[in-house]
Amino acid sequence: MDYYLKYFSLEEFKQFINELDSPYILKLTAVGLTTLCLVYLGKIWYSYGYFKRRGFNNPKPEFLFGNVRSVYKKKNLSEQYQEWTKTYGKTYGYFEGHMPVYVISDLDIVHEIFIKQSSNFAARKKMHLNPRDSGPTIDLLIATQSRWKRMRMVMNPTFSSSKLKELDPILVLCADRLIDVLNKESDNNEVNVSQYMKRFTMDSIWNCAFGIDINIQYEKENEYFYKCEDIFRSLADLNLVTYVADYFHEFRSMIVDLLIVSQRFLSIFIDSNKLLALFWLRYKVKELVEFRKQNGLLANRKKDYIQLLLDANEQFKNEKITNTNLNKKYLTENEVYSNLMLFMLAGYETTSNTLTNASFVLVTHPNEQMKLYEEITSHFGSDLSLVNSESVQDLEYLDLFIKEVLRVYPISTIFRRCTNPTQVKGINFGLNDSIAIDILSIHYDEELWGPVDPNLFYPLRHKEKRHPVAFMGFGAGPRNCIGMKFAINELKIAIAKLIINFEFLKSDRINYEKLEFEEGIVRIAANGVTVILKKRNKD
Repeated sequence: MDYYLKYFSLEEFKQFINELDSPYILKLTAVGLTTLCLVYLGKIWYSYGYFKRRGFNNPKPEFLFGNVRSVYKKKNLSEQYQEWTKTYGKTYGYFEGHMPVYVISDLDIVHEIFIKQSSNFAARKKMHLNPRDSGPTIDLLIATQSRWKRMRMVMNPTFSSSKLKELDPILVLCADRLIDVLNKESDNNEVNVSQYMKRFTMDSIWNCAFGIDINIQYEKENEYFYKCEDIFRSLADLNLVTYVADYFHEFRSMIVDLLIVSQRFLSIFIDSNKLLALFWLRYKVKELVEFRKQNGLLANRKKDYIQLLLDANEQFKNEKITNTNLNKKYLTENEVYSNLMLFMLAGYETTSNTLTNASFVLVTHPNEQMKLYEEITSHFGSDLSLVNSESVQDLEYLDLFIKEVLRVYPISTIFRRCTNPTQVKGINFGLNDSIAIDILSIHYDEELWGPVDPNLFYPLRHKEKRHPVAFMGFGAGPRNCIGMKFAINELKIAIAKLIINFEFLKSDRINYEKLEFEEGIVRIAANGVTVILKKRNKD
């Protein structure tokens, strides 16, 4: 201001400002915005040369959309990767909007990323509506570096062998409920088992982790079930918000921040049931946490998952957290809510879909079904009360069977993000470069999984020692699935109970040639799996 007053009187300066009004300012603004848009469009155009400049191939992107539309048209990301790998090799790239993503199935590179240099890839690729890395609502799945280590330390005790042993009666009870429901509703008729498997896994999670029975297997019109289904549907289908977040990824954090703020604002004035399903679940989790705080531990019950997280939150409140004691086992209140939601959502679809896929194998491979039946009945005889997470570990063929189900039908794509610029096998990865692992190409690689044809279902192949990252059923390295042991116990108990009680038979109306998948966050059998469950004669 003082600079201008050296050359203008105050009246002359005011006149100059007034002359800038309306049309001139509008024109100036329009020119400025147009220039910014052109610069941004130029940046997008330049982005599409990313892989060519680095000597890698990539499928031709559409301007602005990249390769996203072709992926979502198929609704099967994993199979699209597998198809591209046949064309472009074991290392190539594609574009989500104009964000480059490496796709890798070279095991030497995968081994470096997941194990040898895991500290340089200490984050997962940002998905549609992931909050910013420093956001308060981060959970274990998307946390990075030291924050991830702290959370993992808090949650590891939940999945120790001693803790899992405590959950035996609950898992067995939930499996018995599944058998009871199927006994009442199947009656040797066609049954689409996918919905029953989903309700069983959700029942197990709420009872084991939260100490609450929401009666989801018996209560068909269950609010929790439908809301969780809505969450996965909304995350799988692109809407306007996720389109913008994908195609203009530089603004993703701002978009997510606005969405979070808007939902919190709306929750003040409207019924929580009218919130987006993801925010509805968070609201319910907060209610659950408040209930537990007021009522303490349930009678005669040792500490469960929710209590471990609440204890970690108490430490956060009672201690001043500084840079020198970041290794303390603490969680903020928002981290408690986020990780409770994560455990519920992550354990729900993954395990239930594995059970659905296993059902497809049982009905299409009667010889496998017979091998399992003989192993299970020879081990337990007629005393089904012996079935628990400890005793099922002795069922060697069941273990091999589950691994083969996960090899043939992997549940989801696994992603990583570079957190420290580094070089891996001649590839220079920069900060925030995203990597997708083409699991289908790895799991069906004849050199890795021969000599028996990888396209055949053959559990005994898992008795042979393979490359450390040839099997990616639960990920690999430090950031592998924290709930792996819990999921395996849940799978083994459920399958053992199902095999003992039912024979899985084909329906004449159904084509069992191939199991078709749709993929959002996880790979789901497109039409579920319909079978006839014939009750076994136990006399």
